[in-house]
Amino acid sequence: MIRAAIFDMDGLMFDTENLYVRALEEYVSPSTGIPFPRESILKTLGCNHADFERIFPELFGTAISFSDCYAMIYDWMSKEIQTHGVPVKPGLYTLLNALKRNGFRIALATGTSRPIAMQYLEMTDTQPYFDAFVFGDQVTHGKPNPEIFLRAADALSSLPSSIAVFEDSINGLRAAHAGGFFSICVPDLVDPVPRLDFTPDAVLHTLDEAIPLLC
Repeated sequence: MIRAAIFDMDGLMFDTENLYVRALEEYVSPSTGIPFPRESILKTLGCNHADFERIFPELFGTAISFSDCYAMIYDWMSKEIQTHGVPVKPGLYTLLNALKRNGFRIALATGTSRPIAMQYLEMTDTQPYFDAFVFGDQVTHGKPNPEIFLRAADALSSLPSSIAVFEDSINGLRAAHAGGFFSICVPDLVDPVPRLDFTPDAVLHTLDEAIPLLC
């Protein structure tokens, strides 16, 4: 029986991956004159900071350093979020409330660093829903390695087989599958299902569609 849940954050809880893509296409590329092809950008979704830095030169070249590019992305996204708020994905609050009413323990497992993730949670009043947090700077191996989800399971004192993992990315779903979790896919910018060599336990359009499956 599924009695706990682990949530990815970017692209799953919040529509921040769309902001990230816009930052590169609408700000970094015009400001620097460097092309950032959409196909290459999408390959970085779901990466933690270390993995993003590792693959950056291969995808985008060396005309701009990773650190300079990351700073520009962060600056643009910060201004956008301060102006318009953190964009919340449909059904998030409904699902979180239903899980808490039914006694679920909930963890956040995101490749994003602690300061940024906590800022988003505080701005959206979602932090109180979570019993445990694992951030990208706390793990050695990023997704598709299941380390981040296994750490979250330990923090929840629950077995992977009793935990639903909510993910939108191909690497996140591979990590959940490799760790033995019940995997729930809610696609965001890219539908990962056709590229998987397994079928997620559930594929939903919105987060709140999970309520009848779990509660």
